[in-house]
Amino acid sequence: RATVRDAVDAQSRRLLGADLRLASRAPLDASVEALIAKLVHGERRDTAHVTRFASMALTPRSGRTRMVDVRGMQGAFPFYGEVRTEPPGLWAELAGADHAALVDRSLLVQLDARVGDELTLGRARFRVRGTITRAPGTFGLGTQIAPRVFIARRYVEETGLVQRGSLVEHMVYLRASEAPRRAWLHNHRETLAAASVRVQTVASYQKDLTRTFGALTRYLGLVGLAALALGGVGVGAGMRVFVREKLDTVATLRALGASSRDVLATYGLLALALGAAAGLAGSALGVALQWALPSVLSGLLPVEVDPTVQPTTIATGIALGLWLAILFAAGPLLDLAGVPPLRALRRDFATEGRPRWGRTLLIGALAASLLVTSIWQAPSPLVGLVFAGGLGAALALLAATATAVATWLQRHRLRNAPFWLRQGIANLFRPRNHTVATVLAVGFALFLVSTLRGVGQSVLRQIAVDTRPGRPNLVLFDVQRDQVEPLEAFAAERGARIVERAPLVSARIAWVAGREVGDRLGEEETHRDLRWALGREYRMTYNADLRVSERVVAGRWWTPEDLAATDPAAVSLETDIAGTLGVKPGDGITWDVQGVRVPTVVRSLRAVDWGRLGVNFFVVFPPGVLEQAPQSLVFLLRLADAEARAEFQRDLIGLFPNVSALDASVILRALDALLGQVGLAIRLLALFTLATGLAILVAAAAAARHERTREALLLRTLGASSGTVRNIAVTVAVALGAIAAGVGSGLAFLASWALVHFVFALHFDPPLGELAGLALGTLGITATLGAASARPALSRSPLAALRDAELPGTGAG
Repeated sequence: RATVRDAVDAQSRRLLGADLRLASRAPLDASVEALIAKLVHGERRDTAHVTRFASMALTPRSGRTRMVDVRGMQGAFPFYGEVRTEPPGLWAELAGADHAALVDRSLLVQLDARVGDELTLGRARFRVRGTITRAPGTFGLGTQIAPRVFIARRYVEETGLVQRGSLVEHMVYLRASEAPRRAWLHNHRETLAAASVRVQTVASYQKDLTRTFGALTRYLGLVGLAALALGGVGVGAGMRVFVREKLDTVATLRALGASSRDVLATYGLLALALGAAAGLAGSALGVALQWALPSVLSGLLPVEVDPTVQPTTIATGIALGLWLAILFAAGPLLDLAGVPPLRALRRDFATEGRPRWGRTLLIGALAASLLVTSIWQAPSPLVGLVFAGGLGAALALLAATATAVATWLQRHRLRNAPFWLRQGIANLFRPRNHTVATVLAVGFALFLVSTLRGVGQSVLRQIAVDTRPGRPNLVLFDVQRDQVEPLEAFAAERGARIVERAPLVSARIAWVAGREVGDRLGEEETHRDLRWALGREYRMTYNADLRVSERVVAGRWWTPEDLAATDPAAVSLETDIAGTLGVKPGDGITWDVQGVRVPTVVRSLRAVDWGRLGVNFFVVFPPGVLEQAPQSLVFLLRLADAEARAEFQRDLIGLFPNVSALDASVILRALDALLGQVGLAIRLLALFTLATGLAILVAAAAAARHERTREALLLRTLGASSGTVRNIAVTVAVALGAIAAGVGSGLAFLASWALVHFVFALHFDPPLGELAGLALGTLGITATLGAASARPALSRSPLAALRDAELPGTGAG
C-alpha cells in the first residue's frame, strides 16, 4: 500500500495529464469558456478539449464489431507525462493526419484487425495508424470493457454520433500554476456547479485513484491482522512448551538466589530477541514478496509501480513482531516467574500461579492493542471497532465453550464406558490440562479460514453478472425515440427477444433539504459521499410499475393520484442514495432537467438488486412528467447464439450507426479477470492464515507432548496395553478437535452471515460443503496429531523410559 501511495503521489499529475479537468454532459456554455480564458489568460496552448462518447466500431475487412470508448482530441494534451504509441511518435501527428485513429492494442485483437485497416465509427471511416501503449486516463476494468479509440476532435461531428440526448462527455484540460488555479476555483466553484460542470484537480484525482485500491488493501490488511492475532495464539502455545521445559531450570535458579524479577527479565529478554528476529524475518519476506505483487495485481493497480524498500513499513513490521511476542509471551513468563525454589527439591510442588494484577494488566494490554491496530488498519474506525470486537468475541466464546464443555463432562462422567474412553475424557479436565489452549489455537484458526472462505464465496458469487436462465446478454445504448419501432422490427427479424427497455433522462439536483445544491457544495463540512450525490449527473427513467429487481421498503408506489399530479411530481429513490442525501418519503427535491426546474416530492424508497443484469436506477419518475425531456433509450435483449450476436452487432451499425451494443459476455470476461485477481490475493492470505493455524496446531500438540508421554508411561507400567494407551490419546485428540471444529465452524458461519448481510448488504450464500470439509479436515488433523503424541511412549519399554522420565506427582484424573 505504501509503495502504491508513493507512486500515485509522484505520478498523479502525469496520470491526469493536466492541472485541472472540467467535464460536463453538455457543451460548455460561453460564460464557462470565458472563465477558462481568464484562468489561462487566453493562451490556447494551455487548454485541450476532449469529446468522449461510446460507439460501435466496425472493421470492414474482418466484419467484427466492438463497443469502444471514442475520444476526440484537440489541443496539446497531455501537458504532463506522455502518450506512448507503437510505432513511436504518432501522437503528435494525430491532429494533423487525415482521418487517423490510434487504438488500444487489445482492440486490434478483438476486431481481428491490424495497423492500416479501416475502422468505421458511425458515418465516418478512419485509418488505424498505430496503437496506444500508455496514456493518461482510465485503466483496468474500463479499458477491458470498452477499449479506447483516439481521433481528432474535428471529425466528431462527421461521425453523426453526437446528438441531443446522446451519452457524451465534454472535457477541458487546463494547465495553470497553483496559486491562480486555487483562487480561480475558490471564486467560481459555485458558478461551475450551477452550470453542471464537474471539477477534478490533481489532488482529487489522486484521492480517486487511491481510494478503491486503498480500501482493498486495508480489508486485506485486516485479514493479515487476523492472521497476526492467530500467530499470537501460536506464540502463547509455543511459550507454554518453553515454560514446561524450563520449570526445573528456573527452580534451580530460584534456589540459588535468583528473584522472580531476575527470572522475568532473563526470559523476557529472550522473548524480545525471538520477537525481533521474527519481525526481521517477516519484514524481509514482505519486502521480497513486494516484487511479485505488481504482476499479480496489475489490473488493480492505478499506476506503474516500481517496488521500493519502505523503512517505515519495515520498522512497523519489526515493532509488531516485538509487541506480539511481548504480549502473548507475558502470560507464560509470569507463570515461569512464579516457580518456587522448593520445586528444585520436589517436582510436584505447585507454582505460585499468575498474580491477579498481572492477569488484569495482560488482558487490558491485549484488548487495547487489538483495538488500536484494528482501527489503524481498517478502512474506517467503525469497521476497526467491529473487527476488533468480533475477534475478541470469537476468542472469548472459544475459551468459554471449552471451559463449559470440560466442566459439564466432569459433572457427567461416563461411568459405564470403557476405561480408555473414561480416561481420555477425564484428561480434558484434569490438572494442567490443555483443553482451553488447544481449542483456542485450533478453533480460532478454523474460524478465520472458514470466515474468509464463507464471506469471499458469498460476495464473489453475487458480484458476478446475473447468470439466471433467460437473462439478457446484449445491451443497446443511445437508441433515439424515432428509432424504437425500426429497431424492434430489426430485433424480431434476427430472433432477438427484447427483455427490457427504459428511457434515460439526464438531470442534476438543484435543491434539496431546503437549500440550493451550489450552497451546500461550497461548504467545507459537506462530506465526500454527500458531495458526490449532490454534484453527480443522474440517469433517470420513468415507469408505471416496479421492475423485478426492485421492491418498495418505505413509502408507497404510484397511485392514480400520483400519476395525475405534476406539481410537485412524485419520485422514487433508491435507499442508499436517499440515505446519503438525507431524505425520506414526503421530502422535496427540485431537479434541473437540462435547464428546466422540476419540483418533486419523494413518494417511496426502493431496494434495488444491483447484481441482477437489468436497467436499474437511483431515481424513477412516474409517467407523465419527463416525456418531453431530451432522452435516449436503453434496450436489453436476449440472443442465445454467440455468432448470431456478432452478426446482429455488425448489421446494427449499418442501420443504426449511433446505437452502441455491448455483449454481456465481455463484462463477464472482464469481471472474471478482475475478480480473479482479487480472489487470488484473498486466497493467498487465507492460505497464509491456514498455514499459521496448522503451525499452531503442531505447537499445541507439542505443549502436551511431555505430559502425555509421562502419563502413557505410567499407564503402561500399571499394565495398560499399547492399544489402550493409543485409544486414550486418540480420544483426547478427537474430543478437543470436535470442540474446536464445532465452535470454530459455528462462529465462522455466524460471522460470515453478519459480514455479508450488514457490511456488504448481500444475500448470504455460504459454501456449506467447503465449510464442512474444513471442519472435518481440522478434526482429522487434530486426531492424527493426537495419535502421534502417543508414539514416543509406545516405541520404548516402560522401564527403560522411566529411567529418563519423571512420573507425575498427581493422578491423570
